[in-house]
Amino acid sequence: MLKQTNAILLISFLMTISIGFQCEKDYIDPPRQRFLEKVNLAPAQKLYNVNDTIWLKYTTTNKTFLDTISGRRLPTNNIKFSFGATLLPKYQTPLNPTDGFCKFILPNNVTAQYITNQSGTSTYFTVDCDNTSAYNIQLGIVLKYQGIYVLNLPDGITLEPCTNQTNPYPSARVQFIYDLPDCNNDVYLSIPATARQEFPIGFTEAQINFKVAYALKVQ
Repeated sequence: MLKQTNAILLISFLMTISIGFQCEKDYIDPPRQRFLEKVNLAPAQKLYNVNDTIWLKYTTTNKTFLDTISGRRLPTNNIKFSFGATLLPKYQTPLNPTDGFCKFILPNNVTAQYITNQSGTSTYFTVDCDNTSAYNIQLGIVLKYQGIYVLNLPDGITLEPCTNQTNPYPSARVQFIYDLPDCNNDVYLSIPATARQEFPIGFTEAQINFKVAYALKVQ
C-alpha cells in the first residue's frame, strides 16, 4: 500500500510541475470531479511472442464515470473523450522501425490518429456521442518486435461536450488505469538500471505501480 501511495504522490507531483507556474490572475479553480475508469487487458502475461495480440477492453453497464471525489458514478451522456494506447520501447528493441513498434486493431467506424517515432507508437480516437446506452470499446495491439516494452493508457484525458450540448464537467479529466492486480513491475526492473535512462528516476516504475503503464517482454 505504501509503495502504491508513493507512486500516486510522485505522479501527482510530476503533473503539477508540468502545469508550470501561473500568476494569481491566471488561477484556475480546481476540478470538482476527478474521474477514474478501469480498463481490462487480456491476455495478461509477462512474456509474449512476436505477432501476439494484446486486447484492451473498456466496458460499462451505462454511460457514467467514477468520480473519486464524491465516490459516485456520474452520467456522461453529454460528453465525448479520447481513448487509445502507446507502446514504448524500453530495452533491446529495434531502433525506430518505419512501420512502428506495433500494429493496432481499431474498433469499427472510428477515425484514429497514428503516431510513430523512436520514442514509441501510439493511436488515439474519439469516443463520440451516440445512441448507445453504455461504453463498449476494444483496441488490439499486435506485437511486432522482440524486446521489453511498456504499454501506456491515455493520461488525463479532457472531456468535451457533444454537439449542441453543455459540458457538465468543464474542468474535469478522466484517468484510465488497468483493472489488474499487477502490471509487471518486475519485468521493467529486469532492465539493467544503467539502461533505463529516464528522468526523473523512478517515473516509469511509479506509472506501473499506479497501473497506468503495463510492462511486457516480447520474445
